[in-house]
Amino acid sequence: MRAALFALLMLGACAQTPVNDAPPAQSATHFLSGTKWLRIDDVNANPHGATLDFEGNRASGYTGCNRWTADVTENGERLRFGMVAVTEMACASPMQMDTERNFLGMIDRARYAHFDRERLVLMDAQQNQIAEFNSTVPTQE
Repeated sequence: MRAALFALLMLGACAQTPVNDAPPAQSATHFLSGTKWLRIDDVNANPHGATLDFEGNRASGYTGCNRWTADVTENGERLRFGMVAVTEMACASPMQMDTERNFLGMIDRARYAHFDRERLVLMDAQQNQIAEFNSTVPTQE
């Protein structure tokens, strides 16, 4: 019995693993990757403003009070931020707290993005504009 079990184990070890001829999975295209943005439509915001930076499938930046980061999913103009992680520094002023609260609420509602080289507009599920940003990276002419 032991000999039969040993033979089966040896036979299994000698078997060839099938070769996977399928092409490697394509990674999703992240059109916003490498872009950096400053929110310009929050008139009551902290003068330093909230920022939004995209790198691969991650987004991060400054809320006006704290640093933040989240996964981001893009599909054409559809955009969805995952769970947001935020540092927990005390905001120095009510203005910073309001800027952060407004920014994080907007990130939660964002479902679409329309952008060109200089401007990014985020929209909710009904495609109503909820935020506007200017690029912080100078364009190359």
